[in-house]
Amino acid sequence: MKNILLPTDFSQNSWEAIEYAINLFQDGECTFYLMHSYEPQVSAPSTAVTSKRANSVIMESMKNEATLGLQKVLKQVNSLPLNENHAFKTIIANDYFTGAVEEQVKKLNIDAVILGTKGASGLKEVTLGSNTANLIGKLPCPIIAVPTNAVLKDVKEIGFAVDYSIKSYDKGLDLLKDVALHYESKISVVHVLNKHKELSAEMLSSKIELESYLKPIPTTFYNLTDVSVELGTRIFSESRQLDMICVIAKKHGFFERLFNKSQSKSISHHAKVPLIIFNEAAF
Repeated sequence: MKNILLPTDFSQNSWEAIEYAINLFQDGECTFYLMHSYEPQVSAPSTAVTSKRANSVIMESMKNEATLGLQKVLKQVNSLPLNENHAFKTIIANDYFTGAVEEQVKKLNIDAVILGTKGASGLKEVTLGSNTANLIGKLPCPIIAVPTNAVLKDVKEIGFAVDYSIKSYDKGLDLLKDVALHYESKISVVHVLNKHKELSAEMLSSKIELESYLKPIPTTFYNLTDVSVELGTRIFSESRQLDMICVIAKKHGFFERLFNKSQSKSISHHAKVPLIIFNEAAF
Protein backbone atom coordinates (compact mmCIF):
# COMPACT_ATOMS: atom_id res chain seq x y z
CA MET A 1 0.00 0.00 0.00
CA LYS A 2 1.35 3.39 -1.02
CA ASN A 3 0.23 6.74 0.36
CA ILE A 4 0.48 9.47 -2.27
CA LEU A 5 -0.02 13.17 -1.57
CA LEU A 6 -1.42 15.21 -4.47
CA PRO A 7 -1.39 18.96 -3.75
CA THR A 8 -3.66 20.91 -6.07
CA ASP A 9 -4.30 24.57 -6.78
CA PHE A 10 -7.11 23.56 -9.18
CA SER A 11 -5.03 24.53 -12.22
CA GLN A 12 -4.90 22.44 -15.39
CA ASN A 13 -1.31 21.44 -14.68
CA SER A 14 -2.17 20.22 -11.19
CA TRP A 15 -4.97 18.12 -12.69
CA GLU A 16 -2.53 16.68 -15.20
CA ALA A 17 -0.23 15.76 -12.31
CA ILE A 18 -3.11 14.02 -10.52
CA GLU A 19 -4.02 12.07 -13.64
CA TYR A 20 -0.35 11.18 -14.20
CA ALA A 21 -0.08 9.89 -10.62
CA ILE A 22 -3.17 7.72 -10.95
CA ASN A 23 -1.88 6.23 -14.19
CA LEU A 24 1.64 5.72 -12.84
CA PHE A 25 0.32 3.58 -9.99
CA GLN A 26 -2.64 2.20 -11.92
CA ASP A 27 -1.96 -1.42 -10.96
CA GLY A 28 -0.97 -0.84 -7.35
CA GLU A 29 -2.80 -0.47 -4.06
CA CYS A 30 -2.77 3.22 -3.19
CA THR A 31 -4.45 5.88 -1.13
CA PHE A 32 -4.32 9.25 -2.86
CA TYR A 33 -4.70 12.36 -0.72
CA LEU A 34 -5.96 15.37 -2.69
CA MET A 35 -4.84 18.42 -0.74
CA HIS A 36 -5.54 22.11 -1.18
CA SER A 37 -3.94 24.66 1.14
CA TYR A 38 -4.71 28.33 1.58
CA GLU A 39 -2.64 30.82 3.53
CA PRO A 40 -3.79 32.06 6.94
CA GLN A 41 -4.66 35.74 7.21
CA VAL A 42 -2.84 38.03 9.67
CA SER A 43 -4.69 40.92 11.31
CA ALA A 44 -3.11 44.39 11.36
CA PRO A 45 -2.51 45.51 14.98
CA SER A 46 -4.09 48.95 14.50
CA THR A 47 -7.42 47.54 13.36
CA ALA A 48 -7.36 44.19 15.09
CA VAL A 49 -11.10 43.87 15.76
CA THR A 50 -12.20 44.95 12.29
CA SER A 51 -9.48 42.93 10.62
CA LYS A 52 -10.35 39.87 12.66
CA ARG A 53 -13.96 39.99 11.47
CA ALA A 54 -12.93 40.64 7.88
CA ASN A 55 -10.35 37.88 8.01
CA SER A 56 -12.91 35.48 9.42
CA VAL A 57 -15.18 36.14 6.44
CA ILE A 58 -12.27 35.80 4.02
CA MET A 59 -11.08 32.56 5.61
CA GLU A 60 -14.57 31.07 5.54
CA SER A 61 -14.89 32.03 1.88
CA MET A 62 -11.52 30.46 1.07
CA LYS A 63 -12.49 27.29 2.92
CA ASN A 64 -15.75 27.08 0.96
CA GLU A 65 -13.88 27.61 -2.32
CA ALA A 66 -11.44 24.87 -1.33
CA THR A 67 -14.29 22.49 -0.49
CA LEU A 68 -16.04 23.12 -3.80
CA GLY A 69 -12.76 22.87 -5.70
CA LEU A 70 -11.86 19.52 -4.16
CA GLN A 71 -15.37 18.21 -4.82
CA LYS A 72 -14.94 19.14 -8.48
CA VAL A 73 -11.52 17.43 -8.64
CA LEU A 74 -12.94 14.33 -6.97
CA LYS A 75 -15.74 14.27 -9.55
CA GLN A 76 -13.12 14.42 -12.32
CA VAL A 77 -11.20 11.59 -10.67
CA ASN A 78 -14.32 9.42 -10.45
CA SER A 79 -14.92 9.90 -14.18
CA LEU A 80 -11.66 8.06 -14.90
CA PRO A 81 -11.32 4.28 -15.27
CA LEU A 82 -10.08 3.53 -11.76
CA ASN A 83 -8.40 0.63 -10.03
CA GLU A 84 -10.65 -0.78 -7.30
CA ASN A 85 -7.60 -0.79 -5.03
CA HIS A 86 -7.32 2.99 -5.28
CA ALA A 87 -8.82 5.14 -2.53
CA PHE A 88 -9.15 8.94 -2.61
CA LYS A 89 -9.37 11.31 0.33
CA THR A 90 -9.46 15.11 0.46
CA ILE A 91 -7.56 17.47 2.74
CA ILE A 92 -8.09 21.20 3.28
CA ALA A 93 -5.20 22.90 5.05
CA ASN A 94 -5.23 26.42 6.46
CA ASP A 95 -1.48 26.78 6.23
CA TYR A 96 1.29 27.94 3.96
CA PHE A 97 1.93 25.47 1.16
CA THR A 98 5.29 24.12 2.30
CA GLY A 99 4.20 23.76 5.91
CA ALA A 100 0.98 22.01 4.90
CA VAL A 101 2.83 19.49 2.75
CA GLU A 102 5.45 18.81 5.42
CA GLU A 103 2.76 18.23 8.04
CA GLN A 104 0.75 15.80 5.90
CA VAL A 105 3.84 13.88 4.78
CA LYS A 106 4.73 13.26 8.42
CA LYS A 107 1.17 12.67 9.64
CA LEU A 108 0.10 10.28 6.86
CA ASN A 109 3.42 8.50 6.28
CA ILE A 110 3.43 9.68 2.66
CA ASP A 111 5.53 7.68 0.17
CA ALA A 112 5.62 10.34 -2.56
CA VAL A 113 4.38 13.86 -3.27
CA ILE A 114 3.29 14.37 -6.87
CA LEU A 115 2.51 17.82 -8.21
CA GLY A 116 2.71 20.06 -11.25
CA THR A 117 5.55 22.41 -12.05
CA LYS A 118 3.30 25.24 -13.22
CA GLY A 119 0.47 26.63 -11.13
CA ALA A 120 -2.69 28.54 -11.88
CA SER A 121 -2.60 32.22 -12.79
CA GLY A 122 -4.09 34.94 -10.64
CA LEU A 123 -3.43 36.38 -7.18
CA LYS A 124 -5.39 33.81 -5.19
CA GLU A 125 -3.88 30.71 -6.73
CA VAL A 126 -0.67 29.04 -5.62
CA THR A 127 2.22 28.84 -8.03
CA LEU A 128 3.25 25.21 -7.76
CA GLY A 129 6.44 25.75 -9.71
CA SER A 130 8.13 27.80 -7.01
CA ASN A 131 6.54 25.72 -4.28
CA THR A 132 7.91 22.54 -5.80
CA ALA A 133 11.37 24.06 -5.63
CA ASN A 134 10.82 25.13 -2.03
CA LEU A 135 9.95 21.57 -0.99
CA ILE A 136 13.23 20.12 -2.22
CA GLY A 137 15.44 19.08 0.65
CA LYS A 138 12.63 19.38 3.21
CA LEU A 139 10.77 16.10 2.74
CA PRO A 140 11.88 12.57 3.66
CA CYS A 141 9.94 11.17 0.69
CA PRO A 142 10.57 11.74 -3.03
CA ILE A 143 8.80 14.40 -5.06
CA ILE A 144 7.56 13.75 -8.59
CA ALA A 145 7.36 17.03 -10.50
CA VAL A 146 5.08 16.74 -13.53
CA PRO A 147 5.51 19.36 -16.29
CA THR A 148 2.62 20.71 -18.33
CA ASN A 149 1.21 18.30 -20.93
CA ALA A 150 3.09 15.29 -19.54
CA VAL A 151 1.24 12.11 -20.48
CA LEU A 152 2.10 8.65 -19.18
CA LYS A 153 2.27 6.21 -22.08
CA ASP A 154 4.96 3.85 -20.89
CA VAL A 155 8.14 4.05 -18.87
CA LYS A 156 10.66 2.37 -21.15
CA GLU A 157 13.76 4.24 -20.05
CA ILE A 158 14.51 6.20 -16.90
CA GLY A 159 17.46 8.58 -16.67
CA PHE A 160 19.20 8.85 -13.31
CA ALA A 161 21.64 11.72 -12.78
CA VAL A 162 24.16 10.99 -10.01
CA ASP A 163 27.30 12.46 -8.50
CA TYR A 164 28.32 9.25 -6.68
CA SER A 165 28.36 10.94 -3.27
CA ILE A 166 25.97 8.42 -1.67
CA LYS A 167 27.60 5.57 0.24
CA SER A 168 24.51 3.34 0.53
CA TYR A 169 21.36 3.35 -1.59
CA ASP A 170 19.30 0.94 0.54
CA LYS A 171 15.62 2.02 0.72
CA GLY A 172 16.34 5.56 -0.44
CA LEU A 173 15.58 4.69 -4.07
CA ASP A 174 12.66 2.33 -3.47
CA LEU A 175 10.29 4.38 -5.63
CA LEU A 176 12.68 4.34 -8.59
CA LYS A 177 13.19 0.61 -8.26
CA ASP A 178 9.46 -0.10 -7.88
CA VAL A 179 8.58 1.89 -11.01
CA ALA A 180 11.38 0.32 -13.06
CA LEU A 181 10.46 -3.22 -12.05
CA HIS A 182 6.75 -2.67 -12.64
CA TYR A 183 7.19 -1.17 -16.11
CA GLU A 184 10.18 -3.37 -16.97
CA SER A 185 12.14 -0.18 -17.62
CA LYS A 186 15.82 0.15 -18.24
CA ILE A 187 17.78 2.72 -16.26
CA SER A 188 20.45 4.94 -17.77
CA VAL A 189 22.72 6.36 -15.10
CA VAL A 190 24.57 9.52 -16.10
CA HIS A 191 27.42 11.10 -14.17
CA VAL A 192 28.71 14.53 -15.17
CA LEU A 193 32.43 15.07 -14.68
CA ASN A 194 32.74 18.84 -14.74
CA LYS A 195 35.98 18.98 -12.73
CA HIS A 196 37.53 15.55 -12.44
CA LYS A 197 38.30 13.28 -15.36
CA GLU A 198 38.29 10.07 -13.34
CA LEU A 199 36.20 8.72 -10.48
CA SER A 200 37.77 8.83 -7.04
CA ALA A 201 37.91 5.68 -4.91
CA GLU A 202 34.87 6.89 -2.93
CA MET A 203 32.91 7.63 -6.09
CA LEU A 204 33.80 4.28 -7.61
CA SER A 205 32.60 2.56 -4.43
CA SER A 206 29.30 4.47 -4.67
CA LYS A 207 28.89 3.40 -8.30
CA ILE A 208 29.43 -0.25 -7.37
CA GLU A 209 26.87 0.08 -4.56
CA LEU A 210 24.34 1.60 -6.96
CA GLU A 211 24.91 -1.09 -9.57
CA SER A 212 24.35 -3.77 -6.94
CA TYR A 213 21.22 -2.07 -5.58
CA LEU A 214 19.56 -1.75 -8.99
CA LYS A 215 19.90 -5.42 -9.90
CA PRO A 216 18.14 -7.09 -11.72
CA ILE A 217 17.03 -3.94 -13.58
CA PRO A 218 18.91 -3.48 -16.90
CA THR A 219 21.22 -0.56 -16.13
CA THR A 220 23.78 1.27 -18.26
CA PHE A 221 26.29 3.80 -16.91
CA TYR A 222 27.40 6.90 -18.82
CA ASN A 223 29.84 9.74 -18.15
CA LEU A 224 29.61 13.28 -19.56
CA THR A 225 32.43 15.79 -19.34
CA ASP A 226 32.95 19.56 -19.52
CA VAL A 227 29.32 20.57 -18.89
CA SER A 228 27.36 21.55 -15.80
CA VAL A 229 25.34 18.87 -14.04
CA GLU A 230 22.08 20.58 -14.97
CA LEU A 231 22.91 21.09 -18.65
CA GLY A 232 24.46 17.64 -18.91
CA THR A 233 21.31 16.07 -17.48
CA ARG A 234 19.13 17.95 -19.94
CA ILE A 235 21.30 17.11 -22.94
CA PHE A 236 21.29 13.46 -21.92
CA SER A 237 17.50 13.52 -21.52
CA GLU A 238 16.97 14.82 -25.04
CA SER A 239 19.48 12.47 -26.65
CA ARG A 240 17.94 9.39 -25.01
CA GLN A 241 14.26 10.35 -25.31
CA LEU A 242 13.77 9.45 -21.65
CA ASP A 243 10.35 8.87 -20.12
CA MET A 244 11.40 9.99 -16.66
CA ILE A 245 14.41 11.57 -14.95
CA CYS A 246 15.60 10.98 -11.39
CA VAL A 247 17.95 13.15 -9.37
CA ILE A 248 19.21 13.24 -5.80
CA ALA A 249 18.98 16.92 -4.97
CA LYS A 250 20.89 18.72 -2.26
CA LYS A 251 19.00 21.99 -2.63
CA HIS A 252 16.18 23.54 -4.62
CA GLY A 253 18.56 25.51 -6.84
CA PHE A 254 19.17 22.39 -8.89
CA PHE A 255 15.50 22.18 -9.82
CA GLU A 256 15.38 25.82 -10.88
CA ARG A 257 18.52 25.56 -13.00
CA LEU A 258 17.37 22.31 -14.57
CA PHE A 259 14.20 23.93 -15.91
CA ASN A 260 15.78 27.25 -16.84
CA LYS A 261 15.10 27.55 -20.57
CA SER A 262 17.83 30.16 -21.05
CA GLN A 263 20.47 27.48 -20.62
CA SER A 264 19.37 25.55 -23.67
CA LYS A 265 17.81 26.48 -27.01
CA SER A 266 15.84 23.26 -27.28
CA ILE A 267 14.35 21.52 -24.27
CA SER A 268 10.96 20.71 -25.76
CA HIS A 269 11.24 17.02 -24.94
CA HIS A 270 12.82 17.59 -21.56
CA ALA A 271 10.00 19.94 -20.56
CA LYS A 272 7.57 17.04 -20.93
CA VAL A 273 9.54 14.58 -18.82
CA PRO A 274 8.50 14.10 -15.17
CA LEU A 275 11.26 14.46 -12.63
CA ILE A 276 11.64 12.30 -9.50
CA ILE A 277 13.54 14.26 -6.88
CA PHE A 278 15.04 12.36 -3.96
CA ASN A 279 16.29 14.13 -0.85
CA GLU A 280 19.97 13.45 -0.19
CA ALA A 281 19.24 13.48 3.55
CA ALA A 282 17.05 10.38 3.13
CA PHE A 283 20.08 8.21 2.34
